[in-house]
Amino acid sequence: MNNLKQILALALLAAISIAVGLWAGMHGGSKPKTTGYEHLGGDFTLQSDKGPVSLHDFRGKVVPIYFGFTACPDICPTSLSAVAAGLKLLTEQERSQVQPIFISVDPERDDPARAGEYARYFHPSFIGLSGSLDEVSTVAKRHLVIFEKVPMDDSKMGYTMDHSSIIYVVGRDGVMKSLIHHGETPEGIAKVLREALAE
Repeated sequence: MNNLKQILALALLAAISIAVGLWAGMHGGSKPKTTGYEHLGGDFTLQSDKGPVSLHDFRGKVVPIYFGFTACPDICPTSLSAVAAGLKLLTEQERSQVQPIFISVDPERDDPARAGEYARYFHPSFIGLSGSLDEVSTVAKRHLVIFEKVPMDDSKMGYTMDHSSIIYVVGRDGVMKSLIHHGETPEGIAKVLREALAE
């Protein structure tokens, strides 16, 4: 009788252990994959030439985000051209799951219409966004984007914008997956986007 009780007790313990293991596996018992960039970004709403746009509008897609300005002489065109070239290396199905966004850090000159027209020049799928200086600054700060207005007394432009040049890749779940630094090749950009699409 004692042996039967011991067998039943062991069987019960084994069943409990299996159940706990299954529950842990289904409810985050293993550590989730991290990228180290989860603290960057977050949801935001800015203005496009077709109305307000929020990051959560694109949940389920990969969203590469670039901060720049339309009067930028070289850094922005180089980066946006590289993104466009990287997109062309993706299949049509892959491209349909990627939504590139350009955010102007020069809202004084770049209204939503100008930002949108500029962004679509590089690729028709780009969305250009702007807003008030406070709105743009808040979004930029969350991404640790550095930008500064620099007077140009000897130029008709009046001023330029110094800014960091990074492509922020947001995953399907709205969480930052990776950063692409200035100078990356289209092939490298396409690789990063495919990796984000695969998650």
